Amino acid sequence: MIYDDPLHKFFYPRGVAVIGASSDPCKLSYGVLHNLITHGYCGPVYPVNPKGGEILGLPVYKSVAVVPDPVELAIIILAADRTAEALEACGRRGIQAAVLIASGFGELGAAGEEREARLREIARRYMMRFIGPNCVGVIDTFAPIDTTFVRTMPAKGAIGFVSHSGAVCGGTIDWANAVGVGFSRIISLGNQADVDMADALESLAADPHTRVVAAYIEGLPDGRRFVEIAGRLTPHKPVVVLKAGRTPSGSQAVSSHTGALAGSEEVFRAACLSTGMIQVEHLEGLVDASIALAYREPPAGPRVAILTNAGGPAALAADALDCNGLYLATLTPETRQHLQEVCPPGAMTGNPVDMLGGPQPAHYVAALEVLLAASEVDSVLVIFVPQAIMPPQEVALAIAQVASGSAKPVVCCISGGGGIRAAARTLHAHGVPHYITPERAAFGLSALYRYGRSRSRQTTDQESMPPVVKTPVFSLRSGYRVLDPQSGAELAGLYGINVPPSGMASDVQTAIALAERIGYPVALKRVSPGVVHKSELDGVVLGLADARDVHRAFTRLIGQGEQAFIQKMAPPGLELIAGAHRDPQFGPVVMFGLGGLYVEVLRDVSFRLAPLTESQAQEMIEETTAGRLLAGVRGRPPYDTDAVVEALCRVARLITDLPIASVELNPLIAGRRGEGAWAVDVRVVLT
Repeated sequence: MIYDDPLHKFFYPRGVAVIGASSDPCKLSYGVLHNLITHGYCGPVYPVNPKGGEILGLPVYKSVAVVPDPVELAIIILAADRTAEALEACGRRGIQAAVLIASGFGELGAAGEEREARLREIARRYMMRFIGPNCVGVIDTFAPIDTTFVRTMPAKGAIGFVSHSGAVCGGTIDWANAVGVGFSRIISLGNQADVDMADALESLAADPHTRVVAAYIEGLPDGRRFVEIAGRLTPHKPVVVLKAGRTPSGSQAVSSHTGALAGSEEVFRAACLSTGMIQVEHLEGLVDASIALAYREPPAGPRVAILTNAGGPAALAADALDCNGLYLATLTPETRQHLQEVCPPGAMTGNPVDMLGGPQPAHYVAALEVLLAASEVDSVLVIFVPQAIMPPQEVALAIAQVASGSAKPVVCCISGGGGIRAAARTLHAHGVPHYITPERAAFGLSALYRYGRSRSRQTTDQESMPPVVKTPVFSLRSGYRVLDPQSGAELAGLYGINVPPSGMASDVQTAIALAERIGYPVALKRVSPGVVHKSELDGVVLGLADARDVHRAFTRLIGQGEQAFIQKMAPPGLELIAGAHRDPQFGPVVMFGLGGLYVEVLRDVSFRLAPLTESQAQEMIEETTAGRLLAGVRGRPPYDTDAVVEALCRVARLITDLPIASVELNPLIAGRRGEGAWAVDVRVVLT
């Protein structure tokens, strides 16, 4: 995979101008200049301040216009009301990349948004790109360059970190330095008024030193582009995402922070599942998953062995593994015999393998070698609770020496506070993920497993969308934005979705003639402007057996100016819902779940982005109670899941192709295996 880096000049500029540089060590602009000079950047640095003089041994230029060549990047550290003027001066000087540090823009509301709009206009006019405003800058540990005012420079590593929050960047860097975790690049986007999350993903995709991407997200101005880039990236580099603003309170905080539109949690989850991104629920999860993915390859399967010196933490680890889709491997008699030969006397050699209170480093080495050699084990979780007789650093070194050379992933939990930091640094230096709790170790291992499964599906899942049966030609009847049931049924039929024979009738004689032609039994449904859920208004009569039934139903339900939708009764089956709508951030989204009267009450639904492959449709089904019912319960035969998968894919094709706001098949009735699935109510809303 080869990408051009859209942010290349931010990391490899030939000369940097620091506009607003100060000699006051208490000011952020001094910190930026200090970091740029002392953290390894080798190009020329030009402080800019109207006062002139000298800062940190460098001559200060009174304006960017007089800064000598070469200069390709500007860091602007001025108040919000002066930032646009400085950006304009950079444009006139020919600088094409800028980092804008100041706050006071879109996060403040309308007035701040106007300031951001002016920044974008200036950038377009001079063909510039800028990061920010309201950010802390960027870091590349390999270039190297540090344009931030963060206290420390992280070590070199394989994690590329992009964040809308500068504080999240700073706190994560400080923690990482304490425990020996390195980064390749760090990108603080702030309000992403120009360079956005999609640009950052593209940059990290191009960076040869980035092995895994960690992203803290508060909003996505172009969700579809973000998804397209993430979908191309995840088969080659894992992407771990933490989304803020998933609740009403969180959305309000995000808006006041960066002016971002948070979007729907369900749709964002669908975006992650559709592209193979790994979504986490908290900052610890973002860090824990990223460490595992940066250091180790995914395991071949879900079978885990636990090696420990403490029973309680091992039990917690076993619970956490089960909760995260992994499980304890069943050790063979041969493996257990080998463990008995190398473990301390009295050790329990089931799984977990508990070496009790006093194992030496050599015991960990020998037991870990046995477990890694066992064919029934896919990965190993090692636990060590520090004790007075054995320094954790020695145990960490012993574990690291074995684990670093293994193709099977090993994660390690050494519990404690400041006393275990040296052990953590040793493990990380050897590419072994370290965690302070067994639950977090299990989660890190599960992230590896999830990514392995996702990558495998992406590389083998190449099904195309089903073809259209005929060229769809449809129009609004009576000028309404919602298609009437017959138009909806005809459109669904053109896309290969099974719909029972049907027609519209404005009078009782036409209704009876339709029923005779279609064949009894039939259903009669009231069609009236403004009526969406016909069943709630007693607008549906099922199982009409003859002309007399049709006459009675029509006379009772259909009023002046209304019509009747006459439809042949579908075979009995399980009532489901399949639909799609056009999300403002991510575009077409497909939905599936239990249908009929209770879909809005039970909310047993799953989502994916369109277009949809057969395996993605199958995953949607398996995530729901409806999927378990389709498979057959309590000895009952299964329903036609294949027909439901096909219907979902065709719904996805329909909304992908046409200017449709939403389409809903409710209910979609699934017959028994081999009997098909029938859309008996098709509701289509045009954009």
